[in-house]
Amino acid sequence: MPMEEAHVRRRLVTAAVLMAMAAAPGPSWAQAGHGHAHTGQEQKIGAYEVGLVLRSGEAILAITDERDQPVDASRFGATAVALARGNERRTMEFRPAGANRLVAKVDFPFDGKFRATVTLRGPGGDLGQARFNVDPAR
Repeated sequence: MPMEEAHVRRRLVTAAVLMAMAAAPGPSWAQAGHGHAHTGQEQKIGAYEVGLVLRSGEAILAITDERDQPVDASRFGATAVALARGNERRTMEFRPAGANRLVAKVDFPFDGKFRATVTLRGPGGDLGQARFNVDPAR
């Protein structure tokens, strides 16, 4: 294949890949990190993958199953022990907030990353714990 033809073909393939990536929907925040190293925002608790984000004074947990499918959060609850400013420990109670989400108010200041140990509860009791170390959403 002549050099110019190879160059044109490579540009067409690159353009096709970029167009496919632009057209494909991106992953939701609840699915981020599934299947690879945990970033601090997603942790495995029992049979579930749990993601934590902070937004507008709320801590939001999103629960997915082993197939990365959203799980009905109305059957779940959670508590967290978070580290507030000055290394003060605060207990938070998460409540169902529709779909696969549990929500708790964050009504205390904290320094830098939000650090919390979350205990997830299902219909049969405690499912396990995970430690989170997340940057708050800006």
